[in-house]
This record gives sequence, C-alpha cells and structure tokens, in this order.
Amino acid sequence: MYPLQLVTLSNGLSLYVPDPTLVQSTYQKLVATNPATIFPYWAKIWGSAQAMTQFLQEEPAWIQDKIVLEIGAGIGMPSFCVASKTKKITISDYAPDAVLLLQKNIEHLKLNNVNAACINWNTISEDMIADTILLSDTNYEPAAHHQLFFLIVTFINKGSTILLATPNRITSNPFLERISRYINSSKNYSIHENDTTKEIIVLVLKK
Repeated sequence: MYPLQLVTLSNGLSLYVPDPTLVQSTYQKLVATNPATIFPYWAKIWGSAQAMTQFLQEEPAWIQDKIVLEIGAGIGMPSFCVASKTKKITISDYAPDAVLLLQKNIEHLKLNNVNAACINWNTISEDMIADTILLSDTNYEPAAHHQLFFLIVTFINKGSTILLATPNRITSNPFLERISRYINSSKNYSIHENDTTKEIIVLVLKK
C-alpha cells in the first residue's frame, strides 16, 4: 500500500489518498522487488473525476436513489461525493491496492450503502446490473477502446445509463465517434489540474 494522507475536498468530504510526494519513490521500491509492478495511475484525483463529481452534483437525478457502479474508479472521488444520494453504489478498480484504499475510505466515512470491488472490465460478470455506470477517463488507452465499447453497449442494452467523463484527447476521437450514436446529452468543464486547465466533457450515454 502506498503511504496515505487525509485530505479535505472542496465540498468538505475527507478522503485518504496516496501522498503525491511519495508515490514515485514507493513505486520504484516496489519495482526493485517486483519488476512487473504496474505504475499506480489510480493513485491521484484526475481532472475527469473532478468533472464527473461536479456533473453529479449539478444533475443528481442520474444517481438519486439508484443502483450505481463506478468502473476504473481509482480513488473513487465521484462515488464518495454522491454516495449518500444513491440507493446502493459499488466502487471498483482492477488494481488490488486501489480496492484496499476504497475499502479504507468506506470504513472511514462509515458508509453502509457502499462496497468496494476488484473488477476488470475485460472479464466483468454478465449478471452485473446497475441503473447508472460511472466512467472517468477510462478511455485513455487506445488499446482498450474496443473492449470498453463492448462494455458500454452491453450495459446500455441492459437499460443502464452510462456517464463518461473524458478530456479532449486526439487519440480518443475514433472511440468517441463510435459511441456517438448513444450520446443523449453532454456538458463541458474547465478543470484546473497540475497548474494547467484541462477541458473535460461529460457524456450521458443511453438508448
């Protein structure tokens, strides 16, 4: 587990997150022990997660009293910020360390309607259902676009609404074109991240 610090978000919610000053050095120590260690891209709050959180606070009807699933959540900021409004919410990531942190924050916040799960979207259970699926910048890797498209279509065909937050990234354009038939609405956000401003769009995907 990466060294943690307790931070207070802009809405007053406090979460344990990996100490950004120690992530790189901790990763290097882990790689020295196990060269196959994957870099913890999950270990920070990304701009897309901030945009998703803002969107859900502005439009809570998408998650109000609904069964919600966040996939590739990392720290899970959007889910934690709206958990009290949902009927039930599952926050998931494929990285075991991320899931351990999600569980720690569930216990820290004393949330009874939230659970953490280790889910790889390449092998997601066919019987898993949710009213609303949250995806924050899960489309950053072009090699994953085909499987991600399949995942989105599968859930849409089950009647789910997909909320996808993504930065304006050229490599994602073919993927966004492919899912364009499902775009019901969208909102744009300017998010301050690492001393720069990033343009993030949140898409509502459904039948």
